[in-house]
Amino acid sequence: MEEEILIINASPRKNKNCFNIVKDIINIFNIEKIKYRVLNIYEMDINYCDDCGFCQRKKGCRIKDDMSELYDAFDKSKGSIVVSPIYFNSIPAKMKTLIDRTQAIYSSKFILKDSIIDRNKKRASMYIAVGGSDEYEDQFAGGDIVMDFFFKSINARSIKNIRISNTDEKSYLQSKEYQNNIKENTIDYINNIKNL
Repeated sequence: MEEEILIINASPRKNKNCFNIVKDIINIFNIEKIKYRVLNIYEMDINYCDDCGFCQRKKGCRIKDDMSELYDAFDKSKGSIVVSPIYFNSIPAKMKTLIDRTQAIYSSKFILKDSIIDRNKKRASMYIAVGGSDEYEDQFAGGDIVMDFFFKSINARSIKNIRISNTDEKSYLQSKEYQNNIKENTIDYINNIKNL
């Protein structure tokens, strides 16, 4: 199977900024013939990690939901792009829930010493954060920290973090600057994954 890029849409809102950013990334991927899979996580059944300790004793997670296949998808992928709105300086709850469930990957690597993900495989990641308000000093700080841990968990080297502010005033579709930023960085990301 050809390796694919996982595009994670962490927004619950359809036809808004994150949705349209994902759409533009898909268009570029199609032109460049990059295989991808879109994960609209608000349409997925991903339950909360309740720190039951199962993954510290056995490989995997005791909760059987849509996350089960994502462990394999992260392993087989060539990388991940996360497009997320910013809620209270961080990512939305559903994205944090997905990240918390990668505790099963973390435990397999560092506690069980029998990783469910190939730790030697090179993968690349990109994080696109979309904030509605005017930019302020720590607007993206919480999301940056959490996403850094997520990419380390799934063994994907972080290529770059893209931050877009003030979308309440000017939406992604209303801004050529935002669109050009996404286009340029997506092409740069593609060049990086081609060189892995």
